[in-house]
Amino acid sequence: MSQIKHPDLTSLIALIALVVFIPAPPAWSAPAAPAAGSAPLLPASTISALAEELSGEAAKRNLELLSRQHRMRGSHGFHAAAEFIAGELRSYGLSDAAIVEIPADGKIFYGTQRSRRPWDAEFAELWELGRDGDGWVPRHRLASWDTLPLSLAQDSESADVTAELVDVGAGTSERDYAGRDVKGRIVLVSSQPEAVEPLAVERFGAAGMVSYAQNQRTAWWGEDENLVRWGHVGSFNKTPSFAFMASLKTARALQARLAVGETIRLHATVRAGQHDGHYDVVSATLPGSNPTLAAEDIVFSCHLDHPRPGANDNASGCATILEVARTLGTLVHAGRLARPARTLRWIFPPRSRGHALAAGFPSGDHAPHSCGDSSRHGGRRAGDQGDFPRHARTREPALVHPRCRRDVR
Repeated sequence: MSQIKHPDLTSLIALIALVVFIPAPPAWSAPAAPAAGSAPLLPASTISALAEELSGEAAKRNLELLSRQHRMRGSHGFHAAAEFIAGELRSYGLSDAAIVEIPADGKIFYGTQRSRRPWDAEFAELWELGRDGDGWVPRHRLASWDTLPLSLAQDSESADVTAELVDVGAGTSERDYAGRDVKGRIVLVSSQPEAVEPLAVERFGAAGMVSYAQNQRTAWWGEDENLVRWGHVGSFNKTPSFAFMASLKTARALQARLAVGETIRLHATVRAGQHDGHYDVVSATLPGSNPTLAAEDIVFSCHLDHPRPGANDNASGCATILEVARTLGTLVHAGRLARPARTLRWIFPPRSRGHALAAGFPSGDHAPHSCGDSSRHGGRRAGDQGDFPRHARTREPALVHPRCRRDVR
């Protein structure tokens, strides 16, 4: 069966080859004009080898596997994806492929990013209850972690709550709670749970949240009322809480019933929470051949985390650069392409904090410059930031330590 050749991947590999395999000419030499009818910059044999080896089918197969994992930071799903990628890299001949474990205790900072403890979910469901004689029984399931992991907001903590639903609008202003008793109840809100939690849960005693927060405003914002947005409960809030994410369609139906005085009673079951652990960062190299230039890295990096079953943020990127690794590794080890002068490095980190970590990976070493190592920047850790300027919303330090500002190129 012939392999699927994806034109976008072919173009990408060709572009990579331009960067990787063309030797730098001496400064005084003039570039040679390509022969008539030949491909510019790259020999025809190189283009042919890349085109024959590249497999869109292999990339799609890897993408399918990655997108089946709910790859939250430090989670079992992320670790499974990291193990898969490391194993594939080794099978491509990148024998130094390794998973680097980075501390994530909620105190260490990487760049401007405060590490968040790993989070996993085992089970979560939200049911609407109905009257059955003198009691209440489950009538309609509003959310299920197993069916749609995004229906449970990240960083939700375990709970088993039966409570009435109260609509408080945005839920981010004291005005939203005027004349409403939300203590022990579940609030319906239009904002992200993280923004609602300080007032709803910590101040007014709500038991939990149901959010129908919409995506970022775009030209098509709000068009599809069936979408469920990825939600977040605060990672560092004092009071453990939970939130379920609902579609705009579901929220509008609940609001209409509440507006005419109907009582809506919900039962929320959550088995989830933060735990001790670390971030996994996959790294591997194809060593360069030039004794001088091999100390320089050309880095391919895409963040490995994000929700099941999403592909484009950024499992698709990971699958693409993994196929780059397979193609180049196979061709170089088979002698069909010359080994590049510079070292090629692949890094698959978690998002945000992971990219700050990736920026610290020195050439030829799997150990990153630890931007959270107190010995490297005067002993400063979370809770000891002194006069560092703060981000207006998160209140986290808005200053990158010089060691952590190094760009990955």
